[in-house]
Amino acid sequence: MRPLTQWLVVALLGSAAGCGRSGVRIARDAAGASDAWAIDAVTGADLDTGTADTSPEAMYSEVVLAMITHDEVTTSYVSRAVLTTGPRPPIGGCPNCCCGVEERGLPLPGKPPDAGRITIAAATGATNLATLDDSGDLYGMSDLGWSWFVPLSDYAPVDSQPWSPGDALRVLATGNEVESFSGALQMGPSLDGVTPPIGPSPVIVDHSQAFEVSWTPEGKGDATVLLSLPYDGGICYCDAPDSAGRLVVGANLLSPISAGQNVEIKLARLTISTVTSDNATIDLVGAVIQAGPLAVE
Repeated sequence: MRPLTQWLVVALLGSAAGCGRSGVRIARDAAGASDAWAIDAVTGADLDTGTADTSPEAMYSEVVLAMITHDEVTTSYVSRAVLTTGPRPPIGGCPNCCCGVEERGLPLPGKPPDAGRITIAAATGATNLATLDDSGDLYGMSDLGWSWFVPLSDYAPVDSQPWSPGDALRVLATGNEVESFSGALQMGPSLDGVTPPIGPSPVIVDHSQAFEVSWTPEGKGDATVLLSLPYDGGICYCDAPDSAGRLVVGANLLSPISAGQNVEIKLARLTISTVTSDNATIDLVGAVIQAGPLAVE
């Protein structure tokens, strides 16, 4: 049995932040955002999105995530995996913005399911970029929107060898509770034409009016673009199809934040490919992210 202190660390620290039961505001009208309301817990049903897998044959659901993050002056490559029992939570799931505090209650005892060793490799050749193993600890996920704060995984985030936007990475899992699977994880292209630019210089937002961020659509596929930014002691998520080319955050969801508070705005293009094993549906997600400092005045 894992010690109670470990459960507490998982509940309170960075990567495990979440909202087992939290007050979350969902703005129906992102431009005006005057009719936001509170819900008691974040679930796919509450968020009313149709992206979750509902196949009765899938006993488990899994996400394998490979992220390129351009963060001010550096670029990082990180791989992650989270498995859940039953249909997966939606990816994104907040087309009109969801905001709330980052809190999670203690998780229920029990080991999360796993798929054995997961290897992420280059599209050609024998170069392994990352290996994900059951770590024995628990980790939350905050990279795919509100609904992914709830599941916990015993796969730790792993720093990966570099790859390029647009690459197709090979994913192979040896299998355990989730049976073995393989597939191609498609990375989308870099985010271009982002306005206002997200990078070394702070993005300055006027909290008295709606905030809009735009980008140049990829022009193919059905990728999702996910925006995250701080909100009055918590975080806001907003998402849209890549083809939309813009996201709008209502003024009532913006609260003053000084540049000295070291908070970030992130914009991610998520390209999703789906494969199956004998007992699971697995989404292979390639994320290309721009991140930088934010000030709301």
